[in-house]
Amino acid sequence: MSDKPQDAGPPVQLWTRDGFQGALSVVTRPTYAPDYLSVQGPHAPRRAVLQRLTPDDQDDAEALPTTVATSRQGVKLHVSGRRKPMPYVVRNVEADEIHFIQSGTVRFETDVGCLTAGEGDFVCIPRAVAYRYAPIGDAMRSVIVESPSALKLSPPMPSGMLNVARDVKYAEVDPGMAAGGPTKLVLKTFDAENTVFTMPHDPLALGMRLSESVPVWKLNLASIQVHAYLPEGGPPSSFLSSGTGDILMFNLSARPGGRPPVHINADFDELICYVRGPGVWGGVSEPGTLTCVPKGVIHHGPSEDVPEGYQAWLLETRATMRWTPKALAVSELMETGQYGPHPSVGK
Repeated sequence: MSDKPQDAGPPVQLWTRDGFQGALSVVTRPTYAPDYLSVQGPHAPRRAVLQRLTPDDQDDAEALPTTVATSRQGVKLHVSGRRKPMPYVVRNVEADEIHFIQSGTVRFETDVGCLTAGEGDFVCIPRAVAYRYAPIGDAMRSVIVESPSALKLSPPMPSGMLNVARDVKYAEVDPGMAAGGPTKLVLKTFDAENTVFTMPHDPLALGMRLSESVPVWKLNLASIQVHAYLPEGGPPSSFLSSGTGDILMFNLSARPGGRPPVHINADFDELICYVRGPGVWGGVSEPGTLTCVPKGVIHHGPSEDVPEGYQAWLLETRATMRWTPKALAVSELMETGQYGPHPSVGK
């Protein structure tokens, strides 16, 4: 089962707090620590090709996106696959949302203006900003991250990783939107049942903007520079974080350097979305594959130094994530060397 090179020395294992920012312990082992024979229970590494999941909103325009992972802290992941426009407006009063467009083109209409997002775009919709979206074309697919703590762009330096002036695009007022007639407004809360208002007019119709600040923006993954310390590569740097530091997001696309170390992350669950190739990331090759290594689970991970390149992003969350039954049904147990299916899968 081990994928440790035969000519390598004793495997090195890191234990870290706060990702790679806190306390650190390094040991060697006579065996390859990520190997395991079997596992029972929910705190296990898993992977899922999200294209194999049919979101509720794909065939039912009235449905909300399908939840694929939840936590006690309110951090959630959803998948959307709309073929028709939302016939209502949503206001999430509990969380900020980041929508990552995996495929298709999507028009967002919000409280503060409209924008069109394409493949590879992150779209930020802060708490209590009302919105709706629709595919431009036949269909779209997105992954949505919900964070109870406010999210903001937070590269390690004010320039270098991001060119904010060039690459961050903001929602703009569409003067052609009519006030319309009665419209449903859905307030998303922690309750099992959402609260629905019927408004006399479209709540997203706008007049003019009176402030310079616009809280709804988009940024493409390809515009976020990868961060590496040569020759070994070193840990990546986050481009977005929550105000509490409980959520971090990284561009984990192909980058130069050595393979990551065998690692125990004491504080963060690690969820990686492999977006697209042409290169493969170890045992992951299908676009839209989501992998999850819970905190405290020993993992190694494939080399990121892939000459032909690939795109991926990483979500680290202090919240302990649990897959929903619908997501579990399309997922499989994962080995944590190359992040392929575990050898026990299918036996």
